[in-house]
Amino acid sequence: MRETTGRKISVLIAITRLAVGGAPQSVLTSIAGLDAERYRIVLVSGHPGADEGNLIAEAQNLNVTLHLVPALQRAPHPFRDLRALWHLWRLMRGEQIDIVHTHLSKAGILGRLAAWLAGVPVIVHTFHGDVLEGYFSALKSWAFTMAERLVGRVTHRFVCVSEGLQKRLVGYKLGPSDAFCVISNGIVVDDFESVDREKKYRVGTLAMFYPVKRLDLFVQMAHRLHACHPKVQYDIAGDGMEADALRRLSTSHGEPVNFLGICRDRSEFLKSLDVFVLCSDFEGAGMSLMEAMAAGVAVVATRVGGVPEIVQDGETGVLIPPDNLDALCEAVRDLLGNDEQRHRLGNAARQYAQAHFSHTNMVAELDVMYRDLVEHV
Repeated sequence: MRETTGRKISVLIAITRLAVGGAPQSVLTSIAGLDAERYRIVLVSGHPGADEGNLIAEAQNLNVTLHLVPALQRAPHPFRDLRALWHLWRLMRGEQIDIVHTHLSKAGILGRLAAWLAGVPVIVHTFHGDVLEGYFSALKSWAFTMAERLVGRVTHRFVCVSEGLQKRLVGYKLGPSDAFCVISNGIVVDDFESVDREKKYRVGTLAMFYPVKRLDLFVQMAHRLHACHPKVQYDIAGDGMEADALRRLSTSHGEPVNFLGICRDRSEFLKSLDVFVLCSDFEGAGMSLMEAMAAGVAVVATRVGGVPEIVQDGETGVLIPPDNLDALCEAVRDLLGNDEQRHRLGNAARQYAQAHFSHTNMVAELDVMYRDLVEHV
């Protein structure tokens, strides 16, 4: 282990892309919270896709050294991946790095391999979700699983953002079970301070347009409920690979859904809602849920992954089975028709978020983990 006495601990954080989304926002929030007197942070990212928005300006405002690596992209590509690997290795060799901490699958695989080749003492990877199922074709999913198992052999700590995600990932045999831990995502709760809402019903969701998010269910729900709640506004904030298909589906149903595009101000959007909906087939933690609850919005979410660790059914929101359009419609319809219940759940959600979702908890746990690994690995 390198001697760190008398100097800052150097952490290189690598993430596939700083797109507008939960995982990149969580990374930036954690960096902002770490003690600048104790840590020197080097942040490495690829370029987000044109349909994803980006948080590069937000990263540049932090006390970090930022490197953008054009070859680091989400889609597999042998030549670009080798270039990205070389770029990461060169950065790690040129800096006196104590810890490499990777996020998202591509940066996780290439970053950990580069760290091992560069002789970095401590290698950490955070799983924000499970991309091994539901994101790619069967062949790509198999290839990613094999690659994850390979780099898992040189990983000292696997961080999961929920217990549900940890249980799922341990089953893939990506590394020793005792190398896994849970550090829940945190948000700046006060950024989502609730407001008095106008008497205008609005149901919305906020997500990147991936198949696992099941935004097709939101579109179908909006079409069904439009018949009995014609004055309700149904909004989807986000963009991504399924955008065209979802717009076609909405058009075929009579276009009751508004597609708002990339959401630059998540707080403003969420605070305008009466009901927030999460339809996913799987969620590692669901930061948008945490943010909606912090905004005092009644939430309806599928009982998958780490969601039950965030939402207490009947107390701070409503949980429903995944892939169940009837249950989704019933839950949202009930909340739209019951102002007292909707307000009660929203207020309880806000109080729960204040007590449990603060980013200070996440940062404190990261700090303890970093110092323990530097001392003992």
